[in-house]
This record gives sequence, C-alpha cells and structure tokens, in this order.
Amino acid sequence: MIVTLSFDLTLLYVFAANVIAILVYVLLLKHRMRRLRRSIEAISAVIADYFRADGIDVRVECLPGQTSKGFIAFIESEPMKRFRYSNIIETSLRLHVLRTCREDLDRVFWRFPFHGKNQAAEENAREMDISDDKHDEYIREGLEAIKKKEAYDIQEGSWDEFKDTVIKNDAGQKP
Repeated sequence: MIVTLSFDLTLLYVFAANVIAILVYVLLLKHRMRRLRRSIEAISAVIADYFRADGIDVRVECLPGQTSKGFIAFIESEPMKRFRYSNIIETSLRLHVLRTCREDLDRVFWRFPFHGKNQAAEENAREMDISDDKHDEYIREGLEAIKKKEAYDIQEGSWDEFKDTVIKNDAGQKP
C-alpha cells in the first residue's frame, strides 16, 4: 500500500507567515513591556534623587497612565512644611522628569502617613524632646498646637487692648 501526501505550497506559506506574524507580535509586546518597566524604574529613581538632593527621603511608585502616554507618580513622605505648596514642587518636578527621562508626568499624588493613636502619642512625647535640627518645623508646630488645646492660652495684653475689647463687647460687636 502506497500513501502519498501532497502539500499545497500556498497553504504552507500562509501558515508560515501566520506563525512569523504571531512571533513578531509577541516579541513586540515583550519589548514594549520591558521599555515600560525601564521607564517606570527610571522615573521613580529620578524623582527620589530629585528630593534626595534636598535631603528629603521619599518613597516613589509610578504607574502608566490609563488614557495618555504620561505616568502617574505616587510620592510618600513625612509631613513637612516645605510640602505645603506642593503644586509648585510638582511643576518643577514635571519639568525635571521631562528633561531627564523624556517622559511626561500626567499626575502626582502625595501621601503623608501618620501613625496610629497609640504610636502617635508615644512619638509626640519623644518628638518634643528632639532638637529642631532633626525634625521639620511643620511637625513641631502641629504638636505644639495639640498640646495647647489641652490648656488655656493666656497672654499679656495692654490696658488699651482691654478697653477696646470691653467697649466693643458693650456695643454688641464681636472682638
């Protein structure tokens, strides 16, 4: 018994072209993922270095944007007075990332974590004993305000201020 098989060369070429196209597509997807991962790592490192130059230790995570080509940065740091106007910092940070990585930061989210109540109470007591050089003024002001809420705030005033206050109260005006 003799079995003969005949292959149509056209079908073989179409099958080979499909396999090659699938392999090229998979390799292209892997290349894009590697490039995206490298971009995320580079942006995170650049942002951390940007703040480290000022002596601020931050933790940075980046994600690719959903609709645009930009990236979303999540920055976690201790609460500091210099971050009060973070919109100004974000503008210069976006320009720095654009210059160094050639990538756009679409959005920047800030996180300033606080500890739980028990941990915060212990740290508050220790915080007031630490010198001003080691901690930021913003935290110190907040802790002092918390301590003052428990006590009265008594200050000296002049006799003229007292008279003005009494006259305003007698006239029905608020001091």
